[in-house]
Amino acid sequence: MSIRISIFYILPVVLLIFIPSLFSQSNSIDSLISVYKSDEQNTTNIIKIGEAYAAEKRWDLAINFYEKLIRIDPNNSDYLYRLGGTQAAYSEVVSKFKVLPLINTAKKNLIKSASLDKKHIYSRWALVQILTELPQIIGGNKDDAQEYCHEILNISKVHGLLSYHYFHSFQRNEKKIIEFEKKIIDSLNSNPVLFEFNYFNFVVGKILTNQNHKKYSNLSIKYLERYISHYSSADRFSLDETYYLLAYSNFKLGNENSRHFIKLSKEVSMNSEKRNYSLIKKIDELNKLINRWKFILLQ
Repeated sequence: MSIRISIFYILPVVLLIFIPSLFSQSNSIDSLISVYKSDEQNTTNIIKIGEAYAAEKRWDLAINFYEKLIRIDPNNSDYLYRLGGTQAAYSEVVSKFKVLPLINTAKKNLIKSASLDKKHIYSRWALVQILTELPQIIGGNKDDAQEYCHEILNISKVHGLLSYHYFHSFQRNEKKIIEFEKKIIDSLNSNPVLFEFNYFNFVVGKILTNQNHKKYSNLSIKYLERYISHYSSADRFSLDETYYLLAYSNFKLGNENSRHFIKLSKEVSMNSEKRNYSLIKKIDELNKLINRWKFILLQ
């Protein structure tokens, strides 16, 4: 039986969202390797190489260079975080015989990263994902996942609330999901903040879109637009769903551009290799509402 770990979108998130990227498209891998050959201790350049390989989803080569960082500085929390996240991502594509040792090594590196830096949100977030989504038999641990949620909460209230929301969403605990959605909204009302980690921008945008009060629609639009502007293939949530939510938020506000976003949503959805027919049905229903609303206005 083949084992596949569903959560490990972690690496692209790690490189492109969590940590300010040093990689530029103007820097070819060949030129970066050339610099490395002349200066093997240049950690900034090594990070760029790791990010460049990660951008091409060549996880094994990215791991190779992040391991070089660890050899230079074994107790650097950032380096350990990069390596652990990369190993977790690589576990998605390796053979079933390599998954368990790779996951265990990734966890060890992320745990060490978190222990070295008591304020490191994202090593803890990666561990929340791993420990929540993995079955216990291959390393999952729901109690430890909640402990890391609590640690994140002590570092940043809104990040901690989002971590708990993620945990309970995976458990499908509707009562807890609603509880933490209310807490997230209360936190953002007092201290609105856009996120570096794009996953959170989408989740907050969706939570706000689904609120009955129109007053949250403008705020939801900001988060969803942020998600789109920072979107990459690394992101978990599809653009067709994001455009649908944007269309819905704008529709609730009576904005004309709701027609533009529902059109984009339908186009992206129909061109997707893996069509989400449940979403397509919702897109069609919202499109009918928007057209009916437009017809009433014209009368």
